[in-house]
Amino acid sequence: MASLLSRPLDLFYFIYFVTHIPPTLLFDLHLILPIFEFFGNINQSYKEKFNDPLFVNTPLWFYTCIYFEFFIQLPFFVYAIIGLWKDSTNIRIPLLAYSAHVVTVSSICLSVIYFGNHEGLREDQRKFLLGAYFPYFIIPLICLIDSFSKIQRLITSNVTLEKKHK
Repeated sequence: MASLLSRPLDLFYFIYFVTHIPPTLLFDLHLILPIFEFFGNINQSYKEKFNDPLFVNTPLWFYTCIYFEFFIQLPFFVYAIIGLWKDSTNIRIPLLAYSAHVVTVSSICLSVIYFGNHEGLREDQRKFLLGAYFPYFIIPLICLIDSFSKIQRLITSNVTLEKKHK
């Protein structure tokens, strides 16, 4: 098992997953489960300051994404953190699936913010939101490409080993 510190991209993903948990709990979860007033206040302040159209007038499809994030992605974050920490090859296909999903959803969110005509959304707010959402597109895109590459290498090395043993 190679140290996480010796695997820069895996370390990057590890940090991404660890730091993805708080926003999921603080912002996204409150849309579907408004149980703590503190989180509601944070969410309300965010809406007032940044006028995020996905939070101000939350579309139905976005609620679906939030449910998916809470019930599927949040547990996956823990699984990914453990898998990356242990340098498990078993994490690569789930990382690929996660990344493909998140790249798709994030590209939709970015498109809604960039191309949408949202009343009251100032240009500085739009730029902030694009900057805030963009890492949730680009990091999974990098992870998608990297995971695909690592899976390909694993498959190729296994095929090569099988040929040598025949």
